Amino acid sequence: MKQSKRTIGIFAVIAASFFYGCDEIYECIFNIEPEIHNKQLLIGFVGERYSDIVTAEISNEVNDNDYDYFFDIIGELPPGIFYDINRRSVEFFGTPEDTGTYRFRVELFVESYDFDGFDGSPTCSDSTVREFTIQVVE
Repeated sequence: MKQSKRTIGIFAVIAASFFYGCDEIYECIFNIEPEIHNKQLLIGFVGERYSDIVTAEISNEVNDNDYDYFFDIIGELPPGIFYDINRRSVEFFGTPEDTGTYRFRVELFVESYDFDGFDGSPTCSDSTVREFTIQVVE
């Protein structure tokens, strides 16, 4: 029974590599995908300078610096807070103007570059999203 399950598993990998190519199978088996690090952003104070950073990587990939990272911020940042994208990170900075709890999403898309140009699917998944909150108090 164990031998037949193993044979079926091997056949499935071979069949999948025929339809999808070996690279895609390798990327999914080893869970190579973009990752935004989970962290709680600092509390901001009205009228005081604010700065915090969110970083990203390609999980299980030793050459994650070889990818291009594209970020998008969706949602409401506190008035007076801006962001700057720097390679593999997003920095939030400024001086908060109003109190409140501000929720937003950071989306990350990655691409790799090879001799033929950009590869639209260099990982098992080419994007990820993580939700963040910045709370501003007096």
